[in-house]
Amino acid sequence: MMKARTLFASASMIPAICLLVLAGVCTNAPRALAACPLPPGVTPPDDPPVTARQVEDGSASLRGFALAARDRYRIPISTLEGALYFQCLVRQEGSPWRSGSTYIVSLTPDGRVYEHARAMAFSGRLLNPLIYAEILSALGVEPAVLANLASTDPAVAAQAFGAVMSTLSQEPDGAFDATNPVPGLRPGIPGASGHVATYLVGDSPIPTVLLVGFDLNESHLVPISDEAIDYGDPAVTARDVVDRKTLKAFVTGAGEWFVTLAETATDPAAISKARIAARDPKGPWRHGPVYLYVLELTSNTIMFHAAFPDRFEWRPLVPTVRDAVTGWLILPQVIDAAQSSPEGGFVEYYFDDPTDDTDSADIPKVGFAREFTATIGRPDGTAFTLNLIVGSGFYGRAPDVVAMGPRTEVEAKVLGDAVEGLDVEFSRAIAGRQSDYDWSAVTDAAGMFSLTISNENGVSGYYRARATNADGEVVGRWSSIPLNEGRRQVLVLTLGGGMRVVRVEALSASGPAVASKAAFGAAAVPEASGLSPNVPNPFNSATLITYHLSIAGPVKLVIYNVLGQPVRTLVDEFRAAGSYQIRWDARDQLGASLSTGVYIARMSYPGGAQTQRLLYLK
Repeated sequence: MMKARTLFASASMIPAICLLVLAGVCTNAPRALAACPLPPGVTPPDDPPVTARQVEDGSASLRGFALAARDRYRIPISTLEGALYFQCLVRQEGSPWRSGSTYIVSLTPDGRVYEHARAMAFSGRLLNPLIYAEILSALGVEPAVLANLASTDPAVAAQAFGAVMSTLSQEPDGAFDATNPVPGLRPGIPGASGHVATYLVGDSPIPTVLLVGFDLNESHLVPISDEAIDYGDPAVTARDVVDRKTLKAFVTGAGEWFVTLAETATDPAAISKARIAARDPKGPWRHGPVYLYVLELTSNTIMFHAAFPDRFEWRPLVPTVRDAVTGWLILPQVIDAAQSSPEGGFVEYYFDDPTDDTDSADIPKVGFAREFTATIGRPDGTAFTLNLIVGSGFYGRAPDVVAMGPRTEVEAKVLGDAVEGLDVEFSRAIAGRQSDYDWSAVTDAAGMFSLTISNENGVSGYYRARATNADGEVVGRWSSIPLNEGRRQVLVLTLGGGMRVVRVEALSASGPAVASKAAFGAAAVPEASGLSPNVPNPFNSATLITYHLSIAGPVKLVIYNVLGQPVRTLVDEFRAAGSYQIRWDARDQLGASLSTGVYIARMSYPGGAQTQRLLYLK
């Protein structure tokens, strides 16, 4: 009987891993999802002879729907795209498979939720053993076998589980009802009733338990706190993510953890528990707007989404969501970033998170995505490969993303051939210490980039830098770069190794003609923080930007072009409450005159952010 249990563990690992395949940047907008678009080459399945709607209107029985669903689930689906399409249909309200309170819940033989058509957040969770015992009893499992499943003797429990597998493999069905109390055994459990059927797919020896008419909710599941969940031991947790460096480390650690588990786990419960761990807001993998997602590359289907599984999981993410500032499609940027180098890449975009009342499209989202490959073994000794993109992102208010400790800023232009999209990394040059390249930025089309270097132990000294292209090749190296704490250094770097300091300025000097609150007379502290209309607008040489702070705090005022690329940082420092003005002369960070067009001023301040359009006419 132990052999039967081992077979269950290894064979059922495959569909469980398919659930684990992820997904970020996954925006939280419902319109990002197509209803259930038919993938090329996939033949749509026939509608079941008994539909969920017929059950709802009383023209068909619950058993008839359960058996019709079982007959369809028995049919093997040869491609991943076809399987995902069918799973999408099963979850779609109004389809033949889901209507009102009639929908499908499937369980693995150990009583864990595999699929929940209405609440994918429950996938991986363990059903209350008292309810599952009632379900198994309805399928014909003997009371003595049910009692032995809970035995502390592993041999007895294994033998009982083998008997359960034997019964389920006969594909029985039956009505179950745990709503009435059984004296001495269990209380009545509200809502725990419905019809159950089991099925096998093809030659697989592993049965699946199919439930219909059971409105399964949180009260029917074992509390997460009652399970032994292995959360792993990430070096960087979701709570630690505050900048690009920590975001990259977080995603890398998560991807490696998932892949290792997928390739080595023999217990399907371990896979399910990993999903629970990734969703748990009290665990290390999810905190506020920082959460994990996985995208399967072949079908562009979100296989896992830690924050919004009901909205996204098992559904195709079509590239229709656009950056609110640039208008560029976001999904292709995520995929390009993930494949830009073996270590993945960053993408920054503007989009409103509709689930967060404090967010707006004015606040940039920084995402990091990386491609991973998992090779999954089959029971017959063969294997299949999953190509996944694992990603996450963050956005923060000023206290989260502005370095308040010792820091320096670098604004630089890289000269040479093919200077766009280079990953430029900086490392402190300390004798006897290996370069760690803790700070990085990506060049724009003109070879320009900016980054902030911060360290509580100070940042003054000499630095090394290197530039790598999309293939991961190092195309430029620089050494002996002098950087000073509290200063902004403007540099020119040539790919041949040359370095020139163009300008050094104090971080407190945010630009020319900076006026304090006194310039406005004895005005009171502003009631609200934000930007006032710039004057003049349009302008042909310079414009005056006025901004207000209702409370003291860090302020950042950046000018962007219409492609969403930063061209000039005007303010980046802590300011007292008050009103301020700053003059912008339509020049970039290196002092070069910009071309005619629309520019965007973005101010971030404690508790929010605001943007405003500027029209420059030469």
